[in-house]
Amino acid sequence: MLSVDRWLGPRHGTVRANARIDFLAAVLFGVFGGLTIPFIPVMARRMGAAPLEISLVVAAQALAMLLSLFWVNVAHRADPVRLVVWTQSIGRSLLLFMPFVSTPRVYVVVVFLYHAIASAAPLGYAQVMRAVYPDDVRGRIMGLVRIGMAAAWIVASLVGGRIMQTVRFQTVFAVAALFGLAGGFVFRWMRVEGPRESAERFALSGTWRTLRAHGQFRLFLAAFFVFGFGAWLMGPAIPILLVDELHATNFQVGLLGAVTSAFWLVAFYQWGRLIDRQTAPGALVFTFLIGALTPLIYLISFNPWMVLASGVTDGFTSAGIDLGWLTALLQFAPTGYVAHYVAIFNTLVGVRGSTAPFLAGVLIPRIGVRAVFGIAIGCTLAGAWLMRRAAARATSVPTSAR
Repeated sequence: MLSVDRWLGPRHGTVRANARIDFLAAVLFGVFGGLTIPFIPVMARRMGAAPLEISLVVAAQALAMLLSLFWVNVAHRADPVRLVVWTQSIGRSLLLFMPFVSTPRVYVVVVFLYHAIASAAPLGYAQVMRAVYPDDVRGRIMGLVRIGMAAAWIVASLVGGRIMQTVRFQTVFAVAALFGLAGGFVFRWMRVEGPRESAERFALSGTWRTLRAHGQFRLFLAAFFVFGFGAWLMGPAIPILLVDELHATNFQVGLLGAVTSAFWLVAFYQWGRLIDRQTAPGALVFTFLIGALTPLIYLISFNPWMVLASGVTDGFTSAGIDLGWLTALLQFAPTGYVAHYVAIFNTLVGVRGSTAPFLAGVLIPRIGVRAVFGIAIGCTLAGAWLMRRAAARATSVPTSAR
């Protein structure tokens, strides 16, 4: 966090304190995520889950995001910090029950419930990020915070992969939940000074008015939808390729997660600088082009070690997307409508994420797992082209999203 101290003078004491709290919470989340996220689809397959059940696991987060427009109205008057803390904590606590899970069906239910509850957290998190960090350094601070998360993720995924060679993964997931709960507890110390943005209730008709009024936002959403459809499409294909064709060990799966996280760590700061100096859509063009390499690597891989190269491209892509989508929405959204813009974005994530994995589940038995990666390449390249068009449009934030 020394870089934050260098950018911020004494007048930014609260900003610096919030950055440190955010950093610690992110590190704890990194431990939680590193011990769970890379292993969730693979462990479903090891439990004997069918391709359709794996599709449900992969799509669980997206299906939960379909609740975003519901959450934005339920929680529109909630304190954003408390919204983040409570939804993250309740969702992560469900993994404490993993030691009692022994069938794929129950496993899918627990994973879905976790995502369903935690899906409300980004609505509050976006409001907190806009309130606590100045525009000119927000990208870099968020990048440094995520570097802490990625570093913890690397260690946790490597250690977790080794431990799960001898210890039941359900036990490891339950221990991970304790770190996740600690991260939520730390985030409650975030201080949001000044009056909170008033948030209006959001009718469905408001979505159409927002999209009609904001052409660049429409293009941005279209680009993300097409790119993301390709990414979600290959979601079920990855564990099937790793387990059935490449016969990857748990350690190799953990190593893939560690490589991804290592390049997160490298990429977050660079993407943050690029976003602060240019625009988020402009940075996302490069992100999407790098992302197109990931399905190509899976397509041509014939042993687990070749797949590790996808960790490099996926790490760069994940970091760019993680910073890019949120900073773009903070640029697009009028005052009082941050949560609404996030809800629209997340709902479309839910639409593509709840259809693409199931389409993959249908396609894989018919055309083969590798052909799905070929389709994903086309989607990611098309998304990059659309994002280039969005970046070329002059930013025009409507005065009202209603």
